Amino acid sequence: MRILKSYGTEGGVIVSTAAIPEDFDTKEPVFIDFDELPVPFFIEEFKAHGSKKAFLKLEDIDSLQDAEELVGREIYFSLEEDDDFAGFAGLEVYDAKTAEPVGTVKEYVDIPSNPCLEVELPDSEETILIPCHEDLVDRIDEKAGRIFLRIPEGLL
Repeated sequence: MRILKSYGTEGGVIVSTAAIPEDFDTKEPVFIDFDELPVPFFIEEFKAHGSKKAFLKLEDIDSLQDAEELVGREIYFSLEEDDDFAGFAGLEVYDAKTAEPVGTVKEYVDIPSNPCLEVELPDSEETILIPCHEDLVDRIDEKAGRIFLRIPEGLL
């Protein structure tokens, strides 16, 4: 969902209500991308503005100038909803170059600027972190439960 426009001089913005989840909790932060990183903002005020829009006032956005910086930016109600890699737990990881098994994805680790997959090595309880970026994903075989990654040299 995008921030449509600023509203007033106190830092308010107008957003479309079409993409707002039904179980949305105004006590939870929303996330807005800055330099490709999600930045959390807490909501001070939220109210319907017509049938398809809403007024949103975020903490620390206190002027028209601050609100104008947000116009056109994507706003997310949850990182998990927009995270393409969060459902990878349990997939078997293979090196795309050698087609050799590397391990099993234990979980997705959302490290700012460097999201990773925590991979449990075979026949061991040891885990390693492998950078998880769409450029490193060679292919995913959902039927077989496998993900083939172009793993950076020297990581293994």
